[in-house]
Amino acid sequence: MHDVDARTLIFRVHHQSRYSAAALIGALEIDHRLEALDIIAPTELPNALVGKHLSKGRVIIAQSVLSTQLKRVTEESRRIRDHFGDEVILVGGGPHASARPRDLIDMGFNYVVVGEGEESFQELVYRLVNGEDASGVDGVVTETTTDIPRPRDRDKVKLDDFPPFALKHHILGPVEVTRGCPFKCKFCSTPFLSGNGVRHRSVDRVVYWLRRAASERGFRRTWFLSPNALSYGGSGRRPEPEKLQHLLAETTSIEGLDEVYFGAFPSEVRPEFVSDGILRMMREYVANRTLQIGIQSGSNRVLEISNRHHSVEDGLRAVRIALDNDFIPHVDMIFGLPGETSDDRRASLELCYNLIDMGAKIHGHFFM
Repeated sequence: MHDVDARTLIFRVHHQSRYSAAALIGALEIDHRLEALDIIAPTELPNALVGKHLSKGRVIIAQSVLSTQLKRVTEESRRIRDHFGDEVILVGGGPHASARPRDLIDMGFNYVVVGEGEESFQELVYRLVNGEDASGVDGVVTETTTDIPRPRDRDKVKLDDFPPFALKHHILGPVEVTRGCPFKCKFCSTPFLSGNGVRHRSVDRVVYWLRRAASERGFRRTWFLSPNALSYGGSGRRPEPEKLQHLLAETTSIEGLDEVYFGAFPSEVRPEFVSDGILRMMREYVANRTLQIGIQSGSNRVLEISNRHHSVEDGLRAVRIALDNDFIPHVDMIFGLPGETSDDRRASLELCYNLIDMGAKIHGHFFM
């Protein structure tokens, strides 16, 4: 598509994908080439809103799509396309778009970003705004694309090069401190989307953005986002207590920032990373009383075939250590994992009852 000359980007925000919106709009905010672009981030997408902005030129409508959102996204995108035709440019990304980009193309999306979006989305929007050919942007799929890229094969984004949220538009969320995971759990999309290598946002950049959020936007508390919070600073295979303490000490000393939440939802910790020393250190800094622990199954057989690299006993030990250090363990459990038998399910239920008796809370999930 050439001669687009778009003037407005509408990033449709949904509560389930708001963290993606914060990071991607943040990436656009730091691109000086896009200073004239009008960016809005509504939580609804009525025709009247789109029509209002079409007077300035073509409108880009972008959103990050989860598989659980397909029905809504399908109905919404087709309504917009039927009403406005080619005057709108539909751009999709996110987990479902990365796994099945053709689904979004079939819905009428013009461009689908596969994998990590900060750099690709930035370049795609720049080309659309300037009427340039956007089909050749790395990681972008169009109707004519024949070679679909795999997310994990693409060049990895350096977290320090981008903000964790959209400060100018006041779209704030957790600070992503770690991306990627080396463990390849078979039920998890993280290695597929972000690769097996682990990358961290440096303490200096975390502090820089949180200071600005506190001083410019009145940010008073922050959460950190990580596939395994206790892996911060290392290779992802074992904890690095000194690096973790450095992160917590520096962020909790930011003027105006009253509370730091670490290892609580939306992050979690792997049970074999939990130790008495680390939790005693964390208790000195963090505001959260809860600790999110991923045990996932009460069957060691299921944990093994799921490639979890820890045991049920590791999970029980982590819960006991958390309770000893005045944390309330919130334990993630997944039912219906591939290969699970009725005996495995009974073992998971029995573990849940035991954990509740110990003082833990259960976050139950069903594998889809």
